[in-house]
Amino acid sequence: MADNNTGENIMAFVIGGLVGAAAGILLAPRRGCETRKALTDWLEEKRERTEAFAREERDTLLHKKEQVEAAWEAGKKAYKDAA
Repeated sequence: MADNNTGENIMAFVIGGLVGAAAGILLAPRRGCETRKALTDWLEEKRERTEAFAREERDTLLHKKEQVEAAWEAGKKAYKDAA
């Protein structure tokens, strides 16, 4: 019976990716300050996109919460009116 080492394979893949990324940054043809600036800009863009996504999701959840609360109150009122 074959051993299931999927977790080890995934970990090796992730570590390999990190090592490759680090090597790519260190061996890049740009100067260090240019590489750091590009990396900082890229991270800032990702942070802004993540924050925008989080705001949109929060707004969506608040809207859904309001809908559920309104439906709940309407159900309670309908139950009281039927009793």
